[in-house]
Amino acid sequence: MIERLQRIARNIQRLRWILFLLAPASAVLVLASVIENPWLPDDRWMMPGVVALCWSLVLLSVGRLFESVPPPATREMSWFRRLKRSMERGLLWLLGAAMLGLTGAVLLLSWQLLRLWMTS
Repeated sequence: MIERLQRIARNIQRLRWILFLLAPASAVLVLASVIENPWLPDDRWMMPGVVALCWSLVLLSVGRLFESVPPPATREMSWFRRLKRSMERGLLWLLGAAMLGLTGAVLLLSWQLLRLWMTS
């Protein structure tokens, strides 16, 4: 699982500059929708801004977290290095499972927010 997440992270790393621009732009859009301003008189663009902010942060997190996954431990390593490598990979596996859960939650939140935004 973590090797697949590493391949996905390498693809995301190519788009990181777009995501670095999208995250603050969507945060500004959300803030502009919340406060009173003459450019956005209502909160019409707040839900797409929240969705864009969530996705950009999730993708940046996946790209950075799984950028370099250590290879599996080999028999030639000392027992301490094998233990250390196994613990690193185990922690990354747990973080990968948490990121999959977070991605599912953001997917559900996006669907609900955009469905609500389209109907209003």
